[in-house]
Amino acid sequence: MGIDFGVVAAVFRKDMRQYLGNPTGYVFLTLFIATTAAAAFLQDGFFARNLADLAELNAMMPAILMFFVPAITMGAWAEERRGGTDELLLTMPVRDVEVVLGKYLGVLGMYAISLAFSLSNVGVLMYLGDPDTGLMLSTYLGYLMMGALFCAIGLVASMLTKNATVAFILGALGCAGLVFAGSQPWASGLLGAALIGGAVALVGFALTNKPSAAGVGGLIGGLVATFAWLAAGRGSAPSGESTDETVGADALRDENAFAEFFDALSVTDHFASFGEGVVRLGDVLYFAGGIVVLLYLASFLLGRRHW
Repeated sequence: MGIDFGVVAAVFRKDMRQYLGNPTGYVFLTLFIATTAAAAFLQDGFFARNLADLAELNAMMPAILMFFVPAITMGAWAEERRGGTDELLLTMPVRDVEVVLGKYLGVLGMYAISLAFSLSNVGVLMYLGDPDTGLMLSTYLGYLMMGALFCAIGLVASMLTKNATVAFILGALGCAGLVFAGSQPWASGLLGAALIGGAVALVGFALTNKPSAAGVGGLIGGLVATFAWLAAGRGSAPSGESTDETVGADALRDENAFAEFFDALSVTDHFASFGEGVVRLGDVLYFAGGIVVLLYLASFLLGRRHW
């Protein structure tokens, strides 16, 4: 049985009406445009480089999106659960994947509208100079794909709670993990421990269908992963005389043995090529694959909530 895109479209339209019919949505649009413009042009580096590009904004965009996207997604499911309308939705003759896709396209549509308004930044570049069209296209494609991945993270976070504020915090933390991964060994190590703990929690939830058992399993899995990470970072001192600096450097190198596996999940590294005008297949697959995995996870969590 295939996906009924009529159901997907109905859920999408419902959410878009909710976003665009609320003054909060327009406040978000205004803040997003102002923030991206400030990051792009109100920095000394833009005028010092004397190039008509968005390099300054590219450096700040992952950090901007890790807060702005969860602000869109935090109410996607949290508000439905708080108001009890999710129970009505789940009792309708629709498939879980159709509801998830409709919800996801709703938050993605709001982000896409925000991104479209931020094209005013390109207009400023055209006024000041002669920006490369191909570079602008690849840059905004990168913005779209990075935001699409963060939308999927935020949607999953919103499904875990009925409190919108908690959903925002969980979504921001999830996005931050991918933003900071690869920047420092400790950041990749923390991300790895969190992912392992989350995987164990999901397995426990799938086997028992009890959130408490999943929470305990995830905590244990996360602690075990953390101890493994810390143990990998304990470098043995070189033979002969050694200093604290030598031992610390040796420990940092050993820490990479655990952390480097999760360095590949850095969203900043995969976005960088788009900002340079290069669209690499590996980067596209990274974003697309992450979105598919997260939407499958959202469908799984939704399916477990049926009576």
